[in-house]
Amino acid sequence: MIVGTLAPQAGAVYLSLMYSFVLAAHNIVRWVVLLTSVIALLNSYRGLVTGAAWTPRDRTILAAYANSFGVQFLLGLLLYVWLSPLTRTGFGNMAVAMRDPALRLFVIEHPVSMFIALAFAQIALGRTRKAATDAARFRIAAILLTLSLLLVLARMPWARPLFPAF
Repeated sequence: MIVGTLAPQAGAVYLSLMYSFVLAAHNIVRWVVLLTSVIALLNSYRGLVTGAAWTPRDRTILAAYANSFGVQFLLGLLLYVWLSPLTRTGFGNMAVAMRDPALRLFVIEHPVSMFIALAFAQIALGRTRKAATDAARFRIAAILLTLSLLLVLARMPWARPLFPAF
């Protein structure tokens, strides 16, 4: 009988620990995403301005951004769907969530904006592969990465701690 009463508590503790771990990982990976986005964006504009040839290095830089963003999105999706008490609260009463700007950010604005920003990064990766010229590759990357980074910066929850507290 004691085991039966401890099981729900153990599950709640496990969920809380999992939430803390995934949230910290999500927080750390955001810096990788921001760093790779700035590097990829600068590289795209460099190639566009100088008329450089598109090389495997340029593709690797772009892929580093798109892939790190993909990992970040999966961590965020894990938080959004399963672990976050914020989204559970928001989904519990969507009308209240829409009236509360902080809750609306986490329930709707942040995930939708990040999905669109990730789509821009992935489209850039695919479209640069199919572009006819090097100038077109750099132009496509520059435009789509600019849009992606602007969305990320606009809807990143800056009020959260910049680094996780362990």
